[in-house]
Amino acid sequence: MRILCTLLLLLVSYVAAAQNFSFEKAIAEVDSLVEYNRYTLADKKADSLLLLAEGWKKEALAEEKLRLLLLKAKMYEKKEDNDKALKLLLDVSGQASSGKFYKILCRAYIIMALIYEKQQNVLLHEQYLNAADNIRKEHGLEELYSSILIRRSLQQIFFRNNIDSAIYYIRQAKMYAEKYNNAYDVAASTLMMGTYSAREEEYPKAVTYYGTSVRYFLKTNNYNDALFMYYNIAELYKLMGQMNEVWLYCDSAYALLPEVSTKHKHIITKYKYGLFEETGNIDSALFYLKKAYDLRDTIALKDEIARINEIAEQYESDKKEAVIESKNRQILLVISLLLVIVIAAVLLLRSNRKINVQNKIISKQVEELMRTVNQKQMLLSELQHRVKNNLQHVISILEIQKESADFNNIDELIRGNQNRIHSMALLHKKLNMSENVNEVELKRYVTELAELVKDSYDSRRKQVGLGINCEIEKMSIEKALPLGLIIVELVSNSMKHAFKNRTTGRIHIEVAQDSGGRNRLYYTDNGKGFDFKGIVSKGLGLEIIKGLIDQLDGRLETGNKEGFELLVLF
Repeated sequence: MRILCTLLLLLVSYVAAAQNFSFEKAIAEVDSLVEYNRYTLADKKADSLLLLAEGWKKEALAEEKLRLLLLKAKMYEKKEDNDKALKLLLDVSGQASSGKFYKILCRAYIIMALIYEKQQNVLLHEQYLNAADNIRKEHGLEELYSSILIRRSLQQIFFRNNIDSAIYYIRQAKMYAEKYNNAYDVAASTLMMGTYSAREEEYPKAVTYYGTSVRYFLKTNNYNDALFMYYNIAELYKLMGQMNEVWLYCDSAYALLPEVSTKHKHIITKYKYGLFEETGNIDSALFYLKKAYDLRDTIALKDEIARINEIAEQYESDKKEAVIESKNRQILLVISLLLVIVIAAVLLLRSNRKINVQNKIISKQVEELMRTVNQKQMLLSELQHRVKNNLQHVISILEIQKESADFNNIDELIRGNQNRIHSMALLHKKLNMSENVNEVELKRYVTELAELVKDSYDSRRKQVGLGINCEIEKMSIEKALPLGLIIVELVSNSMKHAFKNRTTGRIHIEVAQDSGGRNRLYYTDNGKGFDFKGIVSKGLGLEIIKGLIDQLDGRLETGNKEGFELLVLF
């Protein structure tokens, strides 16, 4: 399954890479056709590529589609079809802005500024040129700055007639064009500097600038513009009266005849005829005049042949694109089938994985239930053991009571035993509410137990307050049971004896740990008091308290300064 997925991803990646590569190459071809003024073929080629890109519906080709639309707009601008160009540029700029293709957006704004410059619309020209410059600054598109500066230079000439500012901007444009190796802008900037110099009648400087433009035009195979630069240089030397240089640059232009269009051949041939005529060389003048007329007659024929060739090329191109489109459809079909297989396999794997997960969850729940049952069985056994031990405590208390000679009041006897049994029952209640049968929440146990015993003796005629402070959170049952029984006996004794002939009283119980880590029970009441250690008594309660303190391995301290006071450390 993993191998199948990997092969599918490789196939998709290969197809996508092949598409991107072919588009890059095709876009470069369209750009070249536009540059060399082959507009009809460029337009058809661009439309075919756009149709192919639309058929693939790939987001990866979104930028390439916008680049093609931008080239079409550039072509319309060169053909002076400005309405079409503007409409297309507005569409391109909107898509480029939403898609964050900032370089395309900046180029679109530059061309829009150029169109409004030609239409003498100062406001819109300035608006779009500034917009392009702002995008350039914000996104660091310095390689486009030379194109913006060229427009700024022409802005100063056409709209403000400020030659100094125009020269400043065109020098900046040349600097940035050279820095980012933008051959077209270098040639355009030096050409404009030559034009500005010629306007100021600085002919030698203009010759130098035109010469620089020639080198860049030749380097970029732009022979038509190179021929015009030679022509301009020849004209400048003619103005300076240097005829030898005029002939030299006229011959340089004429040497480019095999590389230039028929229209350009006609221009330079006619120019050479004029030079021979001015120098009185009639034979040579007639030769070049005849050649110029022959070239003029063939321009129409060549244009017709070019149109036929374009149609033929377009036919071949359309045929190739049809083959490519057919292959692309086949590849799409194969990919679709593979995707169906992969999706089915993934769904099957997900279904199996879901079943396995559910089985694991069920197994885990069964294990948890078994663990809970075992735990409950252990808790039940432990509780049964505790009940047995505590019942043994009850039997022992009853045995001690049987031997006591001071209990003649049957009600008191029953109430005392009830309180003792209540303490054990309360302890078991706390254990049943907890998952841990070895420990009890001490504060709740002590509070409820003390209040239960106090309430069993309380009456309307006598109001006894009970204060409890327990700082120990939990205690083992082995210590909690004897501690609870001690509290039962102490509270019972206070309620029975401490507050005789009194209507109010106060009992305070505190359970905490001392600085040495030992547990501490501190019990006081504000009754009449007695000496716990000094009194010799056969009372069952006192005997039980002493036995329980021994059971806790406790140490006893008492006092009776203001009532009864007892401290047990255990």
